Amino acid sequence: MKNHEAISTLNQLLGVLCRSLPAYLSDARPWSRLGSWKTQTSIDRLVADLRMYARRVAEEIDSLGGCPDSCVFPAEFTAKNDLAVQFLLGEIIDYLDRDAASIERIAARLENIPAAHALAEEILGNVKGHVDVLKKIVNDE
Repeated sequence: MKNHEAISTLNQLLGVLCRSLPAYLSDARPWSRLGSWKTQTSIDRLVADLRMYARRVAEEIDSLGGCPDSCVFPAEFTAKNDLAVQFLLGEIIDYLDRDAASIERIAARLENIPAAHALAEEILGNVKGHVDVLKKIVNDE
């Protein structure tokens, strides 16, 4: 894979991280009922990880001589502004499952670039771990 292809693929990964529903909701701060601290804390940890990984992907793009692309959230997310986080939890999980599938495809395309591939695989494992935590919260409620 040539550098420009790797940069393009890493920018796709950056887009998945930056345009995720949890990242959007961290700025929109959906309504949350008292006692839902476990849900909100889990989402906050997820968003912190997404931001940390976005920074690392941007650094990898920079190291390859590329320019990280800025990200814009899908307009459809604005319809979720007034919804409760508990109501959105299932949707968050669905979006994260789709994001994980995208990350897995991206990681496969980065197979010939060890550092980028390892980073994508690390991100994939992290996202799947967060999905497991959120699914446990849903099952416990």
